[in-house]
Amino acid sequence: MRKVKVAAQNVKDVVADTQLTATRSASDTIRLWENYKDQALMWRSLSLIQFPTTLIAIIFSIVLWSTRITNLTVPSKPEPGIHAAQDIPDTEFINAANTYVNLIATYQPGTARNQFNVARSMLKEPLYTRFTEEMMGGELGAIESTSRTQVFFVDPLRTKVTRQGNEVSVVLVGERWKVIAGSALPTVTSRFTIKMSTIPRNPLNPYGLVITGAEFKANIEGERPEAQKNS
Repeated sequence: MRKVKVAAQNVKDVVADTQLTATRSASDTIRLWENYKDQALMWRSLSLIQFPTTLIAIIFSIVLWSTRITNLTVPSKPEPGIHAAQDIPDTEFINAANTYVNLIATYQPGTARNQFNVARSMLKEPLYTRFTEEMMGGELGAIESTSRTQVFFVDPLRTKVTRQGNEVSVVLVGERWKVIAGSALPTVTSRFTIKMSTIPRNPLNPYGLVITGAEFKANIEGERPEAQKNS
């Protein structure tokens, strides 16, 4: 009988220990949730924001894709090896004209010959021959014998481009400053009119621009504007 009572007491002790362990487990779970409650709420808030944001971005992307417009600019087919002048932007003609004018109008006695040789390579007959006779002959000799130095400041606001078929004229206006034998001459407003066309292009001249004519007016300060001339 005593053994039965002892066994019954042991069973009661085991049951009591089990209930205490279950209670502790539940308490630990609640305490763990309380520790991570703020983080869980933060991630839930982020999820609630992320889902509609993603949906809106997808809808916006679909609208952009469905309403996109593709513009293709196809220039006219050039002649074999030649760029048509109308397909070349004004900036290329202006750059070529500025390069030529800087070579022949801004120089020192020691650099003038090399610059004139480079400028001559940009010309087309009959201007090439005329440049060789007038500039390489008489003008270059005068520059070297009188130690002449000249600077030409182009006014970009007065640059004008005129197109006539495959011929393009670029007018460059600026101030010309000259020193002869150490004496400075008065600065005058001058004008260069450079006429250009195109020839078969090459690696050194990708547009094939050549100068077919060049006019120079030393002093245009007294000239009237074009609008007044035509009135």
